[in-house]
Amino acid sequence: MKIIDILNSKKTISFEFFPPKRDSDLPKLHETVDRLSTYNPDFVSFTYGAGGNTRQLTTQVSKDAKLSDKFEVMSHLTCIAHNKTEIINILKDLTLSNIENIIALRGDPPKDVTISKDNLKHATDLIEIIKSNFSNFCIAGACYPEFHPESNNPIDDIKFTKMKQDKGVDFLITQLFFDNKDFLSFREKAIKLGITIPIIPGILPITSTKQIRRFTKLCGAKIPLKLNEKLENSINNDQETTKLGIEYATNQILELIDNDIPGIHFYSLNKTSSVGHVLNNLGISNQTPEYII
Repeated sequence: MKIIDILNSKKTISFEFFPPKRDSDLPKLHETVDRLSTYNPDFVSFTYGAGGNTRQLTTQVSKDAKLSDKFEVMSHLTCIAHNKTEIINILKDLTLSNIENIIALRGDPPKDVTISKDNLKHATDLIEIIKSNFSNFCIAGACYPEFHPESNNPIDDIKFTKMKQDKGVDFLITQLFFDNKDFLSFREKAIKLGITIPIIPGILPITSTKQIRRFTKLCGAKIPLKLNEKLENSINNDQETTKLGIEYATNQILELIDNDIPGIHFYSLNKTSSVGHVLNNLGISNQTPEYII
């Protein structure tokens, strides 16, 4: 089933996972996915490493999840390290596995690898290839409430996001953010500039102060001052940070729900506990998972 059809009928809950670097770690990922599947997500997604360095594993775990028939699957696909022929072959493989949903991304350039002039440069290039050669895919796109680090300004970034919609993206998922004002301001500007497709906020329950500071530095997101002060106090205590992250994510989502969002996409980091606790707090499940640090 295409995710846009689900979005047209209900508000969604979804989880993002990342594939392991080694085949031997696949059983652990399957266990993680199975544990969160008890919360009845509408769909799950699997990331695609920098330059496609987890391509085979991403495809494999997407196929495995699809075969489980527990939820819909959205496979990440990045284009920065691929040419058109490679992209089409990947899409054919996904089609044979009955995977109908893709999030089309540029991706991060791989380290120490020269990008060929034949390789695709932008997410919009990938979207065009999908729409021109396949009719069976629902396409998601990424968007940035605090605008992309490589964009000149927020308006230019939203205009580029609008191009994704114009080329065929069905819905958007945001980069992580911690200030709802940024999301609401972005959404308001996006609507004014003609974006009409659903915009799902992406939420990451914090589990480590050092880790989230590293993440936000890479993606250009900011940590609000009061939250940052609390994180500083627990910088050497991940269990306390996890508790803080659960509380913050819960309150963040409750405020977003009051502002009529189409769903919530959790960046799980392959950790079931934090996401589970947030869902419990929201009344979505009666489960009470243990803290897993």
